[in-house]
Amino acid sequence: MSVERDDEYSKFMPNKLAYHVVPGADFQCKLAHQNSRKLSTIDEQDYEQANRRGMRNQVLATCAVLLLSAGCGMPIGFSAVLLPQLSDGNTTEIPIDVDTGSWIASVHSLATPFGSLLSGPLADYLGRRKTLLVSVIPLFLGWSTLATAKSVKIMIFARFLCGFATGILGGPGQVYIAETAEPNLRSLLIGAPYVAYSCGILLVYSLGSIMYWRNVAWCANVLPFLAVVSIYCIPETPSWLLRNGHEKKALQALTFLRGSEISAQKEVNDMKQRLDKERDTTKTNENIFRLCCQRVAIKPLVIVIVFSLLQMFSGTFIVIFYAIDIVSEFGADFDSKQAAIWTAAVRVVCCMIFCAILIFVRRRRIMILSGIGSGVFCLALSGFMYARMGHPKMSYDLLVAGGCLLGYIVFNTALMVMPGIMIGELFPARIRGRTAGGVFASMNVALFIFAKGFPALQSLLKMRGVFLVFGFSSFLLTIFMCLFQPETKGRSLEHIEDYFNGNNWLWFRRDRGYKTVKLLPLQPLKENAAESA
Repeated sequence: MSVERDDEYSKFMPNKLAYHVVPGADFQCKLAHQNSRKLSTIDEQDYEQANRRGMRNQVLATCAVLLLSAGCGMPIGFSAVLLPQLSDGNTTEIPIDVDTGSWIASVHSLATPFGSLLSGPLADYLGRRKTLLVSVIPLFLGWSTLATAKSVKIMIFARFLCGFATGILGGPGQVYIAETAEPNLRSLLIGAPYVAYSCGILLVYSLGSIMYWRNVAWCANVLPFLAVVSIYCIPETPSWLLRNGHEKKALQALTFLRGSEISAQKEVNDMKQRLDKERDTTKTNENIFRLCCQRVAIKPLVIVIVFSLLQMFSGTFIVIFYAIDIVSEFGADFDSKQAAIWTAAVRVVCCMIFCAILIFVRRRRIMILSGIGSGVFCLALSGFMYARMGHPKMSYDLLVAGGCLLGYIVFNTALMVMPGIMIGELFPARIRGRTAGGVFASMNVALFIFAKGFPALQSLLKMRGVFLVFGFSSFLLTIFMCLFQPETKGRSLEHIEDYFNGNNWLWFRRDRGYKTVKLLPLQPLKENAAESA
């Protein structure tokens, strides 16, 4: 009986009590600190891996665009390969004269504005990525038609198709890189298309020195084919996807580009907030012209257009077109093919160095130094020409002229690359695609007119007077950019848009908060997770 009672009692009161030692507060804090350090180390490692993965994917996406940019750079320099071979007395396959040759060379620039005007609506309707794929179609047709051409008319039509494709590519290519790259990588990547253009020119010059022009045309289809395969594997820009109601795809694209879904979700949330705010203040029936008249759009438009005009009058492209003719005025005796290859090689190296400089040096400082350097070398060359006027040619004339031209090319490369960078960075998101195409079209029309009128300007002012105009235009460009161009290095596209939405036009009258804002480092994944929670 007692045993049953003890069993019943043990249900409520155990016979043996278990004891355990509770550590003191200091020991608990120390243990918690060690655990937190382990978790922090793991989170930091995950963050670093995600950051490296995102940077790698952004570079790969840019490289896909660069393949197409190099492919579109080849027809720019193809006339330098084609015309000498057609003019060679040893071949009568397609006879040409001087006037016909000028049309074959210039029709590419004449066709580019038509493609640029079409690229804006295509980029906003189809998307940046699909527009890049569309540009490959006329490029394929142009090169294939050119390789099989039997008459001058077919040849001119083929050159028109290649120029049309180049025009379609220009704006969407810059916008794609600007919208997919992080601010700290955008400095490097957004100038890379000009390196690709220069590489395409160098490639076609090199092929033309060892191959027949028809074979060069067939080989030029390789880069567009590789570009199609590469672009097919990269995502559309998250900004365009979000604006067109594809939030899930935007998150997927941003996860690929940033390497982390948590960071991508945070960025998508910020983009959605800005988009909702923008739609609340924008009428749905406003057309592109009314949108461009708003201060957030009219300011960058004025800056880009004035800069482009002053850049042309500073001789950026004219010196490239006529570099060999300029040097030949000093009695130089050289192989024209080798001179063209070396000119293109110098341009490639300068573009690559400039893209590397963009990572470390501010945009305003680069443009001011480039404008001053270009002006100094132009005035030095003009002054030397005036000083040597009426004197017999000496051996050092070529050395001095070549040195001044080389210095001009080194400093002026930045001015050649900057319009594309400005188009990708300064324009507001709602009109970026259409405005980029229109501005590229206007720039190409102005360049075509200026290039056509240059021989008349040269005959009126002589080469020494032309370089005097180039020098003063470079200094005017420097003054204009010093007054109006904002600093964009390390700034997000949204931050730049907020700057232009202010009341100021002049840089020195800006909100001082813009100057002090720096690009904040990305927070580790654990902090982002805490914020999202």
